[in-house]
Amino acid sequence: MSRPIRHILLVTHGHPQVAAETLCRTVQVLNESGVSIVAPPSEWEKHGEILRSSASAAVMNGRKDLSEVGLCLVLGGDGTMLRAFRLTQDLGIPVAGVNLGRVGFLTTVEQASLEEGLQRLLAGDYVEYPLLGLEASLQDKTFRAANDVVVSKGTNPHACSIALSINGVTMFEVVCDGVVASTPAGSSAYSLAAGGPLLGIAVEAYVISFVAPHAVGVRPVVAAPQDVLEIVNADEDNDAYLDVDGQRLARVGPRSCVTIRTSPSMNSLALLRGDSLYHHFRDRLL
Repeated sequence: MSRPIRHILLVTHGHPQVAAETLCRTVQVLNESGVSIVAPPSEWEKHGEILRSSASAAVMNGRKDLSEVGLCLVLGGDGTMLRAFRLTQDLGIPVAGVNLGRVGFLTTVEQASLEEGLQRLLAGDYVEYPLLGLEASLQDKTFRAANDVVVSKGTNPHACSIALSINGVTMFEVVCDGVVASTPAGSSAYSLAAGGPLLGIAVEAYVISFVAPHAVGVRPVVAAPQDVLEIVNADEDNDAYLDVDGQRLARVGPRSCVTIRTSPSMNSLALLRGDSLYHHFRDRLL
């Protein structure tokens, strides 16, 4: 069992009305437990009145304000979890979610058992899972992903032409709508929808899946953590696009190459003891 939590970072759903009622209940539990809150300015803009009901709530002005935080508490779904992962990247702060989303695959507390779940988290009754991340390099820029990196045709009506190699060995040259490189945590998202496998959260590997490949023999690949993936836009005329954790961040010009490597322990996920992502897969996705 982890140590009891005295300071938390709070992150909520992007739409204030989705989280407001749950936030009120959460702040009450935190107040009664003597736990202090730090929240980014965006949370104060959405929920300032509720947060001010806690005498120990403060504004997060930078990562320096997270030095005493023992847990990041998320009230939202998987998109909110990804925002929390970006805030806590490389800091070793476990992220635990209360499910307010449509699926909430990465969350661990249900609204129906909110107070009990919060008390268990604050008491340290959870298991912490270090998460493998991905780094995608394009020219002189590097982007980091907790879930997935996607090279796709974007809004182009035509499929893209992709050449894919691992450790310098060309594996596929295929016309498709895109390629998804996914972490174990992200294997339940876009990669799964594209026909990729579900990876256990502690597996040291990443998945490469194709979106609508125009070839029968193309199959997903599970790559080792030391494997270096190169995705080349083989189209001579059209751009492809680079999406990182669902955000479109760059164009991939003709003949340009995106290089992907793993980043160990980039984030940390907290699940209540006895919970697992296999439970979530069975209960929320099947």
